[in-house]
Amino acid sequence: MSRQVSIGVIGLGGMARYHIEQLEKVEGVSIVALCDVSEEALAEVGGRLNVPEERRYRDAQALIADAEVEGIVAVTPNDSHAAILLACIAAGKPLLAEKPLTRTLDEAREVLEAYRRNPIPLLINFSYRNGPAFQYARRFVAEGKLGRINHLFVQYLQDWGSTAKNTPFLWRFDEAVTGTGTLGDLGSHMIDIAEYLTGGRMAELQAMLTTIVPERPHPRTGEPVAVKVDDFACFNARFADGAVGVFQTSRNALGSGNQHEVALFGEKGTLRVSTLNDRQLVWTYPTEDGRETATETIDVAESEGLNPWAEFAERIRGDRPASPEFAGLEDGYRNQLLLETVVRANAVRAVVPVEAE
Repeated sequence: MSRQVSIGVIGLGGMARYHIEQLEKVEGVSIVALCDVSEEALAEVGGRLNVPEERRYRDAQALIADAEVEGIVAVTPNDSHAAILLACIAAGKPLLAEKPLTRTLDEAREVLEAYRRNPIPLLINFSYRNGPAFQYARRFVAEGKLGRINHLFVQYLQDWGSTAKNTPFLWRFDEAVTGTGTLGDLGSHMIDIAEYLTGGRMAELQAMLTTIVPERPHPRTGEPVAVKVDDFACFNARFADGAVGVFQTSRNALGSGNQHEVALFGEKGTLRVSTLNDRQLVWTYPTEDGRETATETIDVAESEGLNPWAEFAERIRGDRPASPEFAGLEDGYRNQLLLETVVRANAVRAVVPVEAE
């Protein structure tokens, strides 16, 4: 029986509810504290989990300071990421945090410096690493079955921001809260999965960001509010090994619920993986005579995926070495650096080299 670990959850929105569901499935994990700005959310979730009222916090710093809490799972808007990271690092408290690392690169630098002075067990939840098919693709490439990767195509499409949906002005459209729009939200996943699957490093970028829906109705008044962040982004990357990547992401792709997919074009064939079927890959390769191609569908067992919640509990216990498959603080910082490079490339309308870390 694994030693019981006590977890505190900061943020009780929709994504946090998913984290809570997954934590409840991990043996030896107990959620003992909650934090949210909403009294209603605290009462609802706290009542269901039997969290006592004295551990239902309105202030994140108070939860982090709670001596009974051994680790933190933080699922909050981007403008609070840096403060929570810095507080956990200062307190020496393990943290599982959502991406992107921070709202801006300056915030990310401050966090990185603090972490290097006082490292803690820390996971950044680039969740698409966890999927069975993406894990299989990672091993497929690492084993050399694709050969040299010549180029890749990555897209992440959603449709909830389409004009037909009449989506109101939410925090993801608020520059002060989110930093960038679909670039930071969905583009951060694309950047991470591209480098994770290929093992390559982006060396230079060119980009185009745009706002397709320039105004959205205020959720209470209905008055139009200007949108100053991107809801469509595309960029090209040249990797240090010479491979080229093409990326696009949009909130306006009507008919695309949550379509994140990667195509890797290598010297030995093409490998495709998608969230539309996260337990299946498509492998296209030349026939023996080299004149035709064959296409094979590869089914992957669900057990092939990663479990970040179980990994987090193990890191708190310190019973075994940390798995290198999960993103850490340094990965989160690099992701923020690449997001900033995309923004700069869009601003100058030119190819921009990635700065040294």
